[in-house]
Amino acid sequence: LNSEEQKTVNLFQENTPGVVFITTEAFQIQRASEYAMRLELKPQGSGSGWVFDDEGHIVTNYHVIKDAEVLLVRFIDGTEVTAKVVGADPGSDVAVLQVDLPKGKKALLKTLVRGDSTSLRVGQQVFAIGNPFGLDHTLTKGIISGVGRTIMSVGNRPIQGVIQTDASINPGNSGGPLLSSSGKVIGMNTAIFSPSGASSGVGFAIPSDTVAARVGSILKYGYVKRPSLGLYLGQDGTAQRLIRRDGAAVLGMSRASAASGSGIRSGDIITKIGGSKVKGVNDVFAALDERQPGDVVEVTFFRPVEENPDGTFRYGELSAQVRLGEASGASA
Repeated sequence: LNSEEQKTVNLFQENTPGVVFITTEAFQIQRASEYAMRLELKPQGSGSGWVFDDEGHIVTNYHVIKDAEVLLVRFIDGTEVTAKVVGADPGSDVAVLQVDLPKGKKALLKTLVRGDSTSLRVGQQVFAIGNPFGLDHTLTKGIISGVGRTIMSVGNRPIQGVIQTDASINPGNSGGPLLSSSGKVIGMNTAIFSPSGASSGVGFAIPSDTVAARVGSILKYGYVKRPSLGLYLGQDGTAQRLIRRDGAAVLGMSRASAASGSGIRSGDIITKIGGSKVKGVNDVFAALDERQPGDVVEVTFFRPVEENPDGTFRYGELSAQVRLGEASGASA
């Protein structure tokens, strides 16, 4: 082996014990006879995960464990145990599992080292370890092809700052770690863009900083605490039709809306949150993801102030200080 190959081999050997194979089972109704039915556990799917700490917490994608009745986690030596869900966040596609290993197997909890995902550069080498198509502990290599991407989660909420890579990611890789050349977790593999369903050189990973923040909240509260304005927003393009500029149109308020107490109301067009321009709905979520419930933020918006002779409205620019509430439901 040359020095580069040996480095890759070492990276795989050091990190693969911390990657697990997750299989899921769900109950299905089976006909037992002409007059009777029975419930049977049937395999549902599989994916990957990685050891977050030495307390038995395993991190994976929410979509890997979604709707599962039974979760099985298999370690590198073949040890398989059931896992329970500590908490999950469909909005960022993150889930935390808990496994309880027998005394003699505690050493299998090989915690992976988390790296910083804020300083990633296009072109740097990355490595993915996972279980594509059930082939456990498979290593693929590539580069970071792009940063700052946005993808939609299974919870229909945009995930910001996503890493794009050409490292081969296939079904079964979801939930596995994306590693830097130094062997640190910089992302969690979560999706591919492919007409065929197999790797096409366009894969996506959730940044490790985002994963760590969501996992920290789940371990502390059992769920992810998110800030919210308490607004229901219209489709992108609504603001352009109304005021010929980008923004997010307010269609309604949640019952305990933080924004309504600050003067914002239905029909307003939000154009800025805390100094960040709002071009559409995703920008609202991006601005909120940088903050916590209880933070006070300035919201700039346009409001119809005068009706024109042709039936259109003249909009005036206003601003309000909003103390962010805690998100619940589908409102922003």
